[in-house]
Amino acid sequence: MKTKKIFWATLSMTAAFMMTACSNDDNMVETPVVPETPEAPASVTIPYTVTVNDGATNRAAVDSDMKTLRFATGDKLYIMGTNVKGILDIQTGVGETSGATFSGDLTISGGGTPASNLSLTATLVSAQQTKGSEISVSDAGAVTVNYPDNAYCADVATAVQKYSWLTGESTYAAKSFTLTQNTAFLNFEITFEDGTAAGTNLSAVVSNGGSALCTANVTTVTDGGVKAKFVLPVASSGTTLSGANLKMGDKEAISFGSDGKALEGKVYNVKRTQAVTSYTLAKSEVGMIVGTDGKAYAVADKDNLPTGVTAVAMVAYKSGTNGLAIQLNSSPEDKNQTDAKTYASGLNTSLAIPGGTWRLPSKEDWQNMFVGCKISGDASAGNIMNPIRGFKNKIAATGTSWKSDYYWSRTSGCMVRVNLANGFYSANFNEGCSPYTEYYVLGCLAF
Repeated sequence: MKTKKIFWATLSMTAAFMMTACSNDDNMVETPVVPETPEAPASVTIPYTVTVNDGATNRAAVDSDMKTLRFATGDKLYIMGTNVKGILDIQTGVGETSGATFSGDLTISGGGTPASNLSLTATLVSAQQTKGSEISVSDAGAVTVNYPDNAYCADVATAVQKYSWLTGESTYAAKSFTLTQNTAFLNFEITFEDGTAAGTNLSAVVSNGGSALCTANVTTVTDGGVKAKFVLPVASSGTTLSGANLKMGDKEAISFGSDGKALEGKVYNVKRTQAVTSYTLAKSEVGMIVGTDGKAYAVADKDNLPTGVTAVAMVAYKSGTNGLAIQLNSSPEDKNQTDAKTYASGLNTSLAIPGGTWRLPSKEDWQNMFVGCKISGDASAGNIMNPIRGFKNKIAATGTSWKSDYYWSRTSGCMVRVNLANGFYSANFNEGCSPYTEYYVLGCLAF
């Protein structure tokens, strides 16, 4: 009996297990298997060849006309469009001015083939341009030329190779571009007539509308005269010259392009002369020399005056913007007082100076000029002015050899004895002398 109970119990458990298992099999739902598909590629490359047509300009070399530019080995064409970029190398046309072909691969983001009317921009990059220096390239493939603001190029050829910005617009299907120069090249040639020597280092500051475009250190050379030569590349788009000038060291600024001209992509030859610095008589200083052009110059420039200009007087007295200048060379012969006045007045015809009037100096004129030139220790105005070393030194600096003798004034019967010899350097006025006595005559230029 005991054995039967164990058997039936075992049988019952087995039956229960089997029933449960059958029930689960009947309720199971199978999940369908989906076949794998390849992912779309992130990008594809497409071989691409284009032609740069007639009318294009490029950067490899500049002909003597400073206009004709030629392709060179190493030139590249950067292509950019929506989701498209690539770099094409020159294949044919080296040494030519147009008709070059460029080939390479385009990278197409997202795959597929660009539409035939997709707009593309082509930028020519010469073999002499490098990324991070002359050019920068964005992730999209856009090329930007990095114009220098504290550098310059010594010649046009170098400037064209490094700073040209040549671009063109076309479509994917056209495979043909005409490029346009976007850089203006200011080609400076400054001839010095102010005594500047060859081999002189000068800081050249080019400004436009009060803002500096470039600061460069240049060295003068001998080339049919002493000259400074350099080239400044400027982005032509949006650049208009207004009040533009070039300042070489501490010399007088040279104006150019002050007519509001909008620059184009080409070479501009800026040829100017750096003459000696001149001032109007109103802005002159005691000791400066007066030229036949009515301008005042530093004594240091007396041997480098503009062509045709001669030094005729020395500024000896200033009061505000007015003053007196004494003639450097006396009359060729002695004269009496009446003739002296006629001689001095006649200088307004024979030696007319713009902005000034010649006359025979009065006693007061002489006194003012001696005091105007005085240095420490010189005497004040009076009938006897001793010493007048300041006047003597300034006259000597002009290169004029004055006679130590008597000179007329226009004050009645008055002359002045100017002693510039033997270290006395004095002036002694004598009144009441005979107006018929003959003395030297020097004109006084009043301005």
